[in-house]
Amino acid sequence: MELRPERREARFVHTETQEERVVAYDMAHVTPPQGAPDVVKKSALADAAGWVEVNKHSTQHVRFPNMFALGDASSLPTSRTGAAIRSQAPVLVANLLAALDSKSGGAHYDGYAACPIPTGYGKLLLCEFDYDLKPSPTFPLLDGTKEQRPYYWLKRYGLPALYWNGMLRGIA
Repeated sequence: MELRPERREARFVHTETQEERVVAYDMAHVTPPQGAPDVVKKSALADAAGWVEVNKHSTQHVRFPNMFALGDASSLPTSRTGAAIRSQAPVLVANLLAALDSKSGGAHYDGYAACPIPTGYGKLLLCEFDYDLKPSPTFPLLDGTKEQRPYYWLKRYGLPALYWNGMLRGIA
C-alpha cells in the first residue's frame, strides 16, 4: 500500500495477481500489519496463521484444554483494542478458575470491541460492536454513529486514565 497525501489517494497492489488499484479518500485510517510474536507462531499453540488457537467464546485453547489466551496473540476474530481485552479478561479468568476446579466454564465472550475514531479536533465516533458487527453501545443515550464531544473527552482523558491507572494494575 502506498499513500499519496498530496493527491488524497491510496494505491493498493494485490499480492498474488499484482493488480493495481488507486482509491481516492477523504480520510485515511491506516493500521500496520498485525501478527503474533515468532515464539507463538513457531509453537504448538499456534494455528495455521500463527495465532494462539482458542475458542472464540471461551478463550480456551482448542487442543490444549489447560491453556487460555486473549489479546494480541490470540486467534480471537475481533479488533485488538483495549476495550476488547477488557471484555475478554473476565471471561478468561472465570473459565480458567472453573477449569482449575475441574468444572466446565460458562463465561462467554461475544466479541465486543470498541474503536474510537477521531474525526476532527473535539470530535470522535465511538464504534462499539460484537462478533456479528451488531452495535453494542456502552452509553446507549449517546448515538455512536454520530460524532459526540463527550466521546472525545472520554478518549482524551478518561481512557488513558483507565488504561494506565486501572487496566495495567489489574483493577479495571
